[in-house]
Amino acid sequence: MRCIAGVIRGEARDKTPRLSLTSYNVEHAVFSFDLQDSFQLYGGEILIERKGAELIMGEQEESQRMRMADVAELYWVRNMKIDVIAKKLGISRSTVSRLLSQAKENHVLEFTIHRERDSSDDLREQLEQRFRVKAVVVGTGNIHDVARRRLLVGEAASSLLWNMVKSKFVIGVTWGRTTEAISLQLNGKQLTDVQILQLHGFGNTLSFGENYFTEILERFGTAFDAQVHLFPVPAIFDSVETRQMMWRESSVKQILSLRKALDVIVTSVGTPYGPKSSPLFTHGILSEKDIQGMAEDGVVGDVASTFFREDGSTQGIAVNKRSTGLAKNEFLRVPNRIFVGADENKSRALRTVLNSGYVTHLVVDQRTALGILRGDGH
Repeated sequence: MRCIAGVIRGEARDKTPRLSLTSYNVEHAVFSFDLQDSFQLYGGEILIERKGAELIMGEQEESQRMRMADVAELYWVRNMKIDVIAKKLGISRSTVSRLLSQAKENHVLEFTIHRERDSSDDLREQLEQRFRVKAVVVGTGNIHDVARRRLLVGEAASSLLWNMVKSKFVIGVTWGRTTEAISLQLNGKQLTDVQILQLHGFGNTLSFGENYFTEILERFGTAFDAQVHLFPVPAIFDSVETRQMMWRESSVKQILSLRKALDVIVTSVGTPYGPKSSPLFTHGILSEKDIQGMAEDGVVGDVASTFFREDGSTQGIAVNKRSTGLAKNEFLRVPNRIFVGADENKSRALRTVLNSGYVTHLVVDQRTALGILRGDGH
């Protein structure tokens, strides 16, 4: 959600309402804030905007707004008392009170009261209780277009990631339409020593475009001021021998080493179901023999180029021996594993990874959530 806030405080010397700095005794100005944190409180939302300022009057005004946001978060979100906040920040109680008032006046935070329970809340609770994950269900109403729903879910996933990522994190990112939607809506966060890792090899550049994969990763890198590590190999090798040979290359060994240090994975699932199969289930990457073999093996989806059956098993699927994806045991060692989906045709594959323990955080739209809970998916 993008919000515009613009406030100029002061009195015009000639009482004429002109936006001229020479005519005003300006205390501070705040313009064009794009990023918000969202927290639940007493059945409503607190929206605290705090990043992405377009500085109109210099760094001092941005710093003042950041102070308002810090105080507002401590008071309304973390439920700290005014005297505790004052001690924590090294300011007086009266300053805390003044900053809280200014935070409301300058639209640093907004309150939304939900008098009626949203169905997405019920779906979220059911997902969390059944699968023991942290879930976000995005209310998409009557929107049928998958691309539009994907953007809405991508926005929610980008917000979740923004709050999760810290300095020195290693973030593994897959490529695809869903992670592309996330990358397009990432907001900047000033961190240090963050690394973005391409989690599996490239797809067919003739099908996707020469820069498709790198652009997704570069957006993540830009948002978190991070170093980006590309994985310069195909998603699926032509032979097991080629994969074994490439795994001995020093550049590939560096990527494999980073995969062992992952803090977060951001991914979706691929599936052969629906009017448009996921990229890895197309002939541009796999042969007809591969696709037929996976159908015989009972494959229902993939995660980062590793294919799985309905029961979550990956062993004995021939194409996995040529894949650049993580083995299941490697995947499960990563502490934060965010799965994102906005297509009910992915419900079966998502339900499989949920049942198999792949997921720690789930972000989906209402239709996909219903499909997961009802057992739909193809």
